[in-house]
Amino acid sequence: MAESTPSDEDTGSTTTDFTATLWGYRRQEVDEYVRAVRVRAERQAAALADAEQRLAELGADPAVPIELPGSGNIGARVERIVALAESEAREIRELAEHDVAQLRADVEREADQARRFREQAAKASAEESRRMIARAESEVAKLRDTRNDLLTQLVKIGETVDRVTDRLEEKTTPKPREPLAEAKPREPEAKPKPREPLTDVKARLGKAAAAG
Repeated sequence: MAESTPSDEDTGSTTTDFTATLWGYRRQEVDEYVRAVRVRAERQAAALADAEQRLAELGADPAVPIELPGSGNIGARVERIVALAESEAREIRELAEHDVAQLRADVEREADQARRFREQAAKASAEESRRMIARAESEVAKLRDTRNDLLTQLVKIGETVDRVTDRLEEKTTPKPREPLAEAKPREPEAKPKPREPLTDVKARLGKAAAAG
């Protein structure tokens, strides 16, 4: 039976040096790492099952030699072959047990590494969330202060506008006129003298001419 040993791809160490970004780690690198861990775990689980099957086929107790019916009555050559087969079976069994132990250790190591990575990712995400919340609260506080300052300035501007408006109204509103003094009685106009008749005028002129 051919020996089965873990390949370099199955037992190779997995690095978790992910590129740090503003939101934690780069998502593509994390996804690739998780897929690689799953593939290695599946391969190691298959190898573990194969090794356990080989152990079951070889027998439960490696210390008990494999005996063939009537092996004590066969020749020395056959006995040597049986002894060689038993030795080879023990070696195969030991190698299989070593492979099983190694695979179990690798699976546990990968599982522990994946668990630590999940905890680190969760912690980094929680810390980043707290930082984002703190920044948001700080921005809200700044905006609130700015709004209060603007309201205060608007109130002052309104008061100034009211004062200026009052002054303009005082200057543009006409003052009430004083009551006029009582008018003096007007003197009666002289009536024109009645005109003399034309005959009287002619007579007076004739007298004046005769006297001259």
